Amino acid sequence: MGRVVAALLLVACTKHGEPPPPSPLQDGAAVAVVADAAVITIDAAVQREAPTAKQVVVARGAACAVMSDATVRCWGGNTNGQLGSGTLQASATPVTPAIRGVVDLVMNDDLVCGLIDDTSVMCWGKIGFGKAVGVSAPVAVPGVRGIVRIFAVDGAACGTDRGGALVCWGSVDARGHVIANGSHAPTPVAGIDHVAALSAHAAVRDNGEVWTWLDGGAPKPTGLAHATELAERDLPCALAEGAVTCFADKPLCGAAVSFAHPEKPKPKKPAPKPKKSKKPKTKKPEPPPPPTTVAFALPTGKVSHLAFATGTCVQSAKRLDCIDLDHACKVERPWPALVSVEEVSGACARLTNGTVRCGATGTSAAPVIAGVTNAIAISATATRGCALTKDHAVLCWEGTAAATPIAF
Repeated sequence: MGRVVAALLLVACTKHGEPPPPSPLQDGAAVAVVADAAVITIDAAVQREAPTAKQVVVARGAACAVMSDATVRCWGGNTNGQLGSGTLQASATPVTPAIRGVVDLVMNDDLVCGLIDDTSVMCWGKIGFGKAVGVSAPVAVPGVRGIVRIFAVDGAACGTDRGGALVCWGSVDARGHVIANGSHAPTPVAGIDHVAALSAHAAVRDNGEVWTWLDGGAPKPTGLAHATELAERDLPCALAEGAVTCFADKPLCGAAVSFAHPEKPKPKKPAPKPKKSKKPKTKKPEPPPPPTTVAFALPTGKVSHLAFATGTCVQSAKRLDCIDLDHACKVERPWPALVSVEEVSGACARLTNGTVRCGATGTSAAPVIAGVTNAIAISATATRGCALTKDHAVLCWEGTAAATPIAF
């Protein structure tokens, strides 16, 4: 028995102590024993493709792009912090604001807001939330969640939430209506919901209904249905089934038009009981009734898009037509070269062949923007623009000068 135990101990020592004897198959040569022969590289640099632009928005002095990794890049002027860099320093090259998960971006002349994939909203630039106006880096809008659609209107921003409620902040009053200047905390807008398009004095609901409100008035239905676009320049106008209807306190083109819309029947009031005679009281003067809204149609052919950045202009029959509201709604074509149009933005048009033409201010010239050949989308103002190309490049220009690529 003792010999057996000794043999077992010898085997154990051989396994866990000295290396095993050379194999006779190796002619007595020592064999190197390597554990885990597969080579594993630790902390190796992972090759990742650089993000590309998928959305571009342009404002008066700056531009921003939403990238394929849901981050944002901004470049240009920065007088109000609209680059989101945390400073007021302009940058010709793109900077990266501290914001992620962006699914949509809206931009006005001095403010930017991004809809985040967690349904929150972050804004920067000349925008306030009830405190000082102006933030130079992205800030979460307080108390705003569940947002599915965002808007930028003048100095205000708004969002429609999952339940359909509309909330606005910035240059709005206590009812959430857009005003010239202000810094109001997020405020629900009473009387209108499920908003799909928004301007300072009108909205299009998800079902295509157009509602308007004048200063001091509450949102009211106009009766116009099936609207797909809304634009405002001096007065709000909506595009519905190829026709453009505008709203003001009086018709500027021809006669007023009306649209039938159902109204809730008013409950009958019981007959008043006779009252005892009392001394007559001095009546206070009643406030003047709110102004009425009148609808009228613009004298255009079938319209496919509203293009109000440079005037009351529309994309009609693949060309640009403009209406002079101050002179009996005369139809003009300020830039005859803007034909075969696929998209209009600002003073620029993307043509069916992927090129871009922009109208030169004060002239009838609309030269081709050199360097842009395969644009799939554009965003422009009256003086500058950017194009997104088929290969996700971004090309930008000033006025009608040649475009230059933006390096991300």
